[in-house]
Amino acid sequence: MQRTIEFMSGLTMLTLAAGLAACVVEEGGRDGENRGIWQSGAETDETASCAEACGDQAAAGCWCDDQCADYGDCCPDKAVVCDGAGGGAAPASGEPGAALGSFELTYYWITEESAFGGSDSVSLYDDSCHELSKVPQGFADAIKLEGTGRLTDGTVLNYSGSCGCPTSPCYFAVDAEHPWGQGVQSRALVPFRSVAVDKSVVPYGSSLYIEQLDGVQMPGEAPWGGFVHDGCVSADDTGSAIIGKHLDFFSARRADYLSINSLLGVSHVTVREGGDRCSGGGGGGGGAGGGDEPPAPGGGGAGGDLCFPGASGDGTACVSLVPASSVGSGYDYPAPLSGNVNYRAPINFIDLEAVGDLQIAPNFMLSEIAQSYKGRYAVVQPHAIARLQTLRNALGPIKVNSGYRSPSYNASIDGATSSRHMYGDGFDLDPVSVSLSTLESACTNNGGKLVEYTSHVHCDWRYDAVDPVLFGALAPGAAPSLDLSASPFSARLEQRDGAWIAPAEGFDEGEPMRRWTALGPEGELLTEATGESFVPPSGTVTVEVLVGAQVELTTDL
Repeated sequence: MQRTIEFMSGLTMLTLAAGLAACVVEEGGRDGENRGIWQSGAETDETASCAEACGDQAAAGCWCDDQCADYGDCCPDKAVVCDGAGGGAAPASGEPGAALGSFELTYYWITEESAFGGSDSVSLYDDSCHELSKVPQGFADAIKLEGTGRLTDGTVLNYSGSCGCPTSPCYFAVDAEHPWGQGVQSRALVPFRSVAVDKSVVPYGSSLYIEQLDGVQMPGEAPWGGFVHDGCVSADDTGSAIIGKHLDFFSARRADYLSINSLLGVSHVTVREGGDRCSGGGGGGGGAGGGDEPPAPGGGGAGGDLCFPGASGDGTACVSLVPASSVGSGYDYPAPLSGNVNYRAPINFIDLEAVGDLQIAPNFMLSEIAQSYKGRYAVVQPHAIARLQTLRNALGPIKVNSGYRSPSYNASIDGATSSRHMYGDGFDLDPVSVSLSTLESACTNNGGKLVEYTSHVHCDWRYDAVDPVLFGALAPGAAPSLDLSASPFSARLEQRDGAWIAPAEGFDEGEPMRRWTALGPEGELLTEATGESFVPPSGTVTVEVLVGAQVELTTDL
């Protein structure tokens, strides 16, 4: 079986000279025989070959200036080098170049915070020791190994290097030009096109041809996936474990690695120089040509894959998604509640009939969370499943009375207009071996929004950022509005036949729990009770009731 190397690059960052002819000896080495000529501004032979101009650093040292206006003879095609952003143009037909031999093949990918459970106990820092995010320990370990990771809010972090912060290494948030992460020479990583190499064997920026990839259809959807590979890749990255004849293939997501590895089933591949076959600079942009910038991970409503913690909690339970445009009627979502972006409509769905049952967490099956009679297409958020598993770990067995509901099913049972059941992070739970009050405390202590019913607990994670794979990434600079003051719950106090009652509305999953309190003239507690009605004892001055843990009412007698 293919062995994966679970760490990506310690990234090498180069400062590119502006306003000079572009051939630069990689990493600023002072011993390149042509360095003095090209960087001193001395006259050069514009017709010189790459080898004459840059020696053995021809492929690695060639780049454009900051304005993309000047480029040296080492850059045979300005459009490829300046405009291709490391991905290159569409590969030309023709023959590959010289044989380089057999290389070990491994894979790396973007790790997803949403696939990991546990509390957010580890801080990730930038090089200035500013905290970027708090994340679960499992994700902190995974991003350290992979080098690139996506937070639950959609931010992609890239390995920066060892640092003197409370935790090391440090990271930086990639910009829009590097949606899949950043490699050496600030090169944008491109799914199924970028490879990490040992620079002493393969110069950075080289085009390579991998025989075993030619003719194999890549996972995912256009423009970054779903194409038939031509074998062309680009040396865009490196890593501490990449030594000698070893290629680490960027497979976008772990699910894509599993798919490709299953198709190829090899631990070594035959590698040649790109030659005429890969004259566009390594293929680029998912085979669509032209160096098109791929969409940010998970965006666009074009399907893709979604990964859950799975049986072992390692994020390997992955499903293919279908875009919202394919799901048909019954999925008309309401406008976002109070304009809150966590209530935006999904762009991708799970096809329950196509996926079948799946163990999405150590103690939960997909069929416990979503059933096709409530809607063939479902939204289930991995981070909410991880939260649910955390509750299960603490409390023992939990029965899920209700999970995902399609908008049409939710309306058919008179569910709340903006019920979190439609967003895949709300669950009605019934504890098996602990009390309702214990489950309620665990929900709130685990960041959940609690609604208390007489027979069960509703717990949702509406305040956690929704998964961008399912809901699309936010526009740059957008921040979630957390104003949820327009609560769907209401109640009122009424006296009837000597007893107090609290009629309620908006509690669509059952009868809400009512917790009554009677206070004396000095505010002292006289008694507490639960039930639909309440008769206060003699001497009561104030009656209070908490309805469903959501509405608090008080009246003076």
